[in-house]
Amino acid sequence: MTTTSSFSSSLALVSLVPSATVSATPIRVLLRDSIDGSSDFFPFNDIATLNSGADSTVTFKELFTTSIEGGQEIVLFHSGCEVDGVADCTVACNSSQHFFSSLETFYNCAALASLAYWTQDAGFYYVGDEAERNASSIMGSGTLSEFNSVPVLESLVTCAQDACEHDGLSKSCDSSIDHLSTTSSAQQIFNAMDGFCPELAAEINPDIFGPGVLISYGLQVCFAATLYLLTKGFTLWVRFTQGEKRKAQPKANDLQRGLTRIESMIWRDTGGMSRTSIAIATTLVEFQEAQCWFVFAVQIASILAIVVNSQEGAFWGEIIVNAAIAYHVSQNGVLPMFLIQICLHHEGIRNWHTFLGFFVEYLLAVVATTQKIYFKDAFKLFSSQSQLKGCGYNPSPRTYCAATAGVDGMQFSFFPHPLLYKMVFLVLDTIAIVVLIVDQFAWTMRKHRVTQHMRIGTYRIGRFPSWGRKRRGLLLKRWFWRILEVAYLIVNILYMISLTKVITAESFAANKWSYGQIIAVTVWGPVIVKLFDLLLSGPPKNGMKLNSGPPRLRIDNIINRRVGTSADEVCELSDEKTSRDSTDPILRRIRPLARPRYAAHVDDVV
Repeated sequence: MTTTSSFSSSLALVSLVPSATVSATPIRVLLRDSIDGSSDFFPFNDIATLNSGADSTVTFKELFTTSIEGGQEIVLFHSGCEVDGVADCTVACNSSQHFFSSLETFYNCAALASLAYWTQDAGFYYVGDEAERNASSIMGSGTLSEFNSVPVLESLVTCAQDACEHDGLSKSCDSSIDHLSTTSSAQQIFNAMDGFCPELAAEINPDIFGPGVLISYGLQVCFAATLYLLTKGFTLWVRFTQGEKRKAQPKANDLQRGLTRIESMIWRDTGGMSRTSIAIATTLVEFQEAQCWFVFAVQIASILAIVVNSQEGAFWGEIIVNAAIAYHVSQNGVLPMFLIQICLHHEGIRNWHTFLGFFVEYLLAVVATTQKIYFKDAFKLFSSQSQLKGCGYNPSPRTYCAATAGVDGMQFSFFPHPLLYKMVFLVLDTIAIVVLIVDQFAWTMRKHRVTQHMRIGTYRIGRFPSWGRKRRGLLLKRWFWRILEVAYLIVNILYMISLTKVITAESFAANKWSYGQIIAVTVWGPVIVKLFDLLLSGPPKNGMKLNSGPPRLRIDNIINRRVGTSADEVCELSDEKTSRDSTDPILRRIRPLARPRYAAHVDDVV
């Protein structure tokens, strides 16, 4: 988005009091096709223009102000003043219906009225042949030097007073506008209109950044970082405690990771380390699966929020702030997923359904970053919300010229700078997604029965080259994974800080909690509770009891009645085993009535 500061830099502001001692200078008129390129908001490029303070560069407050303050150079838009498909400012500016029907027309007419005042009344400038020639394509039946500003100023006063009374924005107009009349001088009108466009606090859509959703974002990042650190810490502990034992044993499989080796991952079922290893490995996969669905909902909601037609907003600044926040959480919501997915691959835990879910979220993030807000769509939204009689049954100009003054209840920022997240998305995410895709397909080729024994010369398909007896290639691969993990851990921490920057005392006010916000807080509950359950209770064993086997196996046993679902049936199985193992001939003659069918054993917990 080409900000409106480019207009102000080209318009030298002068005092509203003309000097008789200064001779008139020629006015310069520049004509542009349209304002579309500078009015549309593209978060990927323009998010840096937002800050926590007053900001008029992403709205049109400064554009409107410079149009009436007077300067030697003035910019007009060819797309404005269209009447029946033809540009004619002489006709359009004399009709309220056309005057306020578009941003370009509103700006052109206000600028022409200001130009008429400075050239005709104040005599500070004069219209030369070049300026007349440049403006002739939009003046229609009239000329620039003979432009009548009286109807424009009357329409401007009428619309301003109606807008200040009925547009419903949170900040009222200055009392000087109420004192204006159709007989007021041009200088009085311009002085009063200088504060017509207010600075308003944007109200954030709670579905995008409500208190419950904010907590859920924070829990996602914190749990991902904690789970990663727990995995690394546990792997180091295994390597330290099992070091001597491994030296005394043959190293047939020395290159396999600790979390995926049965010998080091699942030791004795009664061992304390066994429950930790299974808890971490299981939670890594289940947390990633839960993230897929959570981030999927966030991405879809963000895409809909960035598209103006699918959301609401009281004024243009509020719409772009909501879009910027939606873009920020959509682009960076995949950062915890990248951290966990890289950790899974590094530890040798892979499956296709988790990887495909992760890849789909990345594609949705790419789609979200390409979304753009078009001002013409926002103008249609404002027109559907309010039509003011004084403005020719068009929306209030304040809805699109009001500047944003922070965010209501929070100070939104993109710590440390939006450029960092942009570079992470363009560079780091691209490198990571390519590496993960290659690694996933290499693992598939290593495991598939058709390709697992394929060779190209001495190279086995799907294996990373070792490069000599010292295996420098494998060492390089190991350190690449470590560096990638640390990089994403740091970026996730920075993203977490950026989320905490928005928290204030009003962020979690009681009136901001809705049904959906409460549900959003509990989304990570099952995964967190499951982790602590496995850590404290240990992994369940495969067997005949109802609480035997991994969770999916236990559910399958109950639903399909492969194992008895009551305490009595469990006792019967126990009695049957007792009678079968007993030496009492009477008990041994008792034959069981039926033998239950065993459910399929799950060999791999993960």
